[in-house]
Amino acid sequence: MPHLESETKHALMLFAVQKVRELYSRADEKGAILVLEPKDDTEARQIVESLPLAQLGMLSFDIYGTKPCRGFVANL
Repeated sequence: MPHLESETKHALMLFAVQKVRELYSRADEKGAILVLEPKDDTEARQIVESLPLAQLGMLSFDIYGTKPCRGFVANL
């Protein structure tokens, strides 16, 4: 894919500035999973929309909010 180098550089920059916490390739080779560190849903969308493939219209994404696991937090 000709745009993969710019996508990788941008993702690494987001990792360096702690906007991306974790980045995985899917086992079925159909995309990636990013764990983000946004302040809110709006920033999460802005982070993903800043990726070169998203700007080219070649990337679709879903954003899911998370919260601490109740059982885990209760035992800390």
